[in-house]
Amino acid sequence: MGIQIGPFRGSQAIRSGALSRYELGRDYVRVFRDTYVCDGTTLDARTMAVAASICVGHGAVIAGISAAAVHGAKWIDSTAPPSVLSAGRSHQLPGLTIRHDAFDDDDVLVVRGFAVTTVERTAFDIGRWFTPTQSVVYIDSVMAATGLRAEKVRDYASCRPGTRGIRRLFEALDLADGGSASPQETRTRLLLVGAGLPKPETQVEIRDSSGRFVARIDLGWPRWRVGVEYEGVHHWLDERQRTRDIERFEDLQQCDWQIVRVNSEQLRLRPDEVVRRVRAKLSEAGAPI
Repeated sequence: MGIQIGPFRGSQAIRSGALSRYELGRDYVRVFRDTYVCDGTTLDARTMAVAASICVGHGAVIAGISAAAVHGAKWIDSTAPPSVLSAGRSHQLPGLTIRHDAFDDDDVLVVRGFAVTTVERTAFDIGRWFTPTQSVVYIDSVMAATGLRAEKVRDYASCRPGTRGIRRLFEALDLADGGSASPQETRTRLLLVGAGLPKPETQVEIRDSSGRFVARIDLGWPRWRVGVEYEGVHHWLDERQRTRDIERFEDLQQCDWQIVRVNSEQLRLRPDEVVRRVRAKLSEAGAPI
């Protein structure tokens, strides 16, 4: 008897003699119908994507956010049902999503032995399948992980006019930016743009008058020297990080940059106040708003 590595079909392992029914029940965890992983396996989004492909079987193509995870995108919710495309008439299975959207051979590549939609097709599907805010978060993550450009997805989509959800996709691509380093940075940017403020640049590099590198900020408008920084929990828990932040913001002030600091509580409970603060700084700096 041998240890099974990665998701596998339980029935095949028993039939081949690799495992007994007792061993399967004792040492492995059922993920989907007849699909198991070794007990203790981290069920991240990539593992769940592979498990879904194995469960659906022949002809399944890992797609959507599951494909994004395979391509290296972060911020993918491992508890969200994984998605696969299927050219056949596969019935829906509990815990995963089977989509029957048309796809071509050129839309698929093989990654570690599994069929996965290309990066362009992955973003194309995400932009059509999810709400605008969530799709931008996911597309930002795909772009950051792979270097994908929005223009490539637009070109791909332009060859498929009339596809369901394509207008939603184009709206998402107008807002997408691979410079975001976290979902909250993306949500901050979407909040500000949705309030009518100019679209900020991401990962703005700031230097002093001598050309010395000072900092790289999350969001900013170099023309008006106004920036926005999202602060995660670690900033408040780590005393050394707090000290570095204080010194960093003093350096930014000396470069005549005005920085608005934002955290998750403000985004969740007082988004209007976040917009008001940023708008005020931009107005003071001469932005036509």
